[in-house]
Amino acid sequence: MARSTSLLPHSSLLTLYAVSLTCILGQSTTAPAPAGAGYTSPFPILVAPGQLVTMYLQSTAAPDVSAVYWTQQKQESMPVLQVSPWSSGCAFPPGSAIPGSGCVSGLAVTVQIPLDAYDSVIVAEPSSIALSVNGVQSAYFGVQAQPDHVHIFTSCDTIVGGNSCAPLILHANGQPVSYQNPAAGGETLIAYATGLGQTNPPLATGVPAAQASPALSTFNLDFNYRPNALATQPATVYPPMNPPLYAGSTQGFMGLYQINFNVPATPVGLQPCSNLDFIADGPVGGLVLSNLTISIGSIYSFDGAGICVTPGN
Repeated sequence: MARSTSLLPHSSLLTLYAVSLTCILGQSTTAPAPAGAGYTSPFPILVAPGQLVTMYLQSTAAPDVSAVYWTQQKQESMPVLQVSPWSSGCAFPPGSAIPGSGCVSGLAVTVQIPLDAYDSVIVAEPSSIALSVNGVQSAYFGVQAQPDHVHIFTSCDTIVGGNSCAPLILHANGQPVSYQNPAAGGETLIAYATGLGQTNPPLATGVPAAQASPALSTFNLDFNYRPNALATQPATVYPPMNPPLYAGSTQGFMGLYQINFNVPATPVGLQPCSNLDFIADGPVGGLVLSNLTISIGSIYSFDGAGICVTPGN
């Protein structure tokens, strides 16, 4: 049966699509094997209360999937927001006349971490996640909960879909910021993220946010006007030097947070982003893919995204 869950609030970039999968080899009795998780690779996987995380399983069974979060204190089920087919390392599509070398395929399962996952008293509490496909449970994914684990969504995230890996940072009118539609100095932008943790008033696991509630963690911003700059952890001082206008839950959505901020004045001599419309496939060396990198962080985590800003504003 198709499952459709609307998670993200932008029709062209931020909509979850229903996925209807059929049984290929019949119901499997082999335990689905974990193949990876999320958007980082350390072990254990760092997670935050309310965070959306995609787990990858090697499984060909029809996706009747459930998830459980385990600690030494308790075990609780987790909401499953999306199940979709997934493949990696395939030189050619699975089932084609020329099989892919080293091809691994299975299911991508996006779950919400319970909002009570972090215990400030038991800081290093061991935790695990297990997924079950048609009643057959996988091995456990080891996780470590912390108050926040910021991740700005991009179109490369499984739950979003796309292939440009553009960050989900939007103008006030809902249009994405891009080299074709750059931001301006002084403009207010919205970045969509997950992993900002619990809010005040608190959110409930598996329930869309009833209102926009600020995150409990204190976040700071960093703005780097250098071409193609990487994310930088903002200075962890209190009060923050560059706090966002708002960092918290997005009303009506589960596990989705937003960061509202003003673009600072552009420096003199800022190099514009390259016009990719006139660049054929080939080397990308020397291209300015972004001329401003915005980073957001707390004492626990940080993430950033490069965007394009019009010079001279």
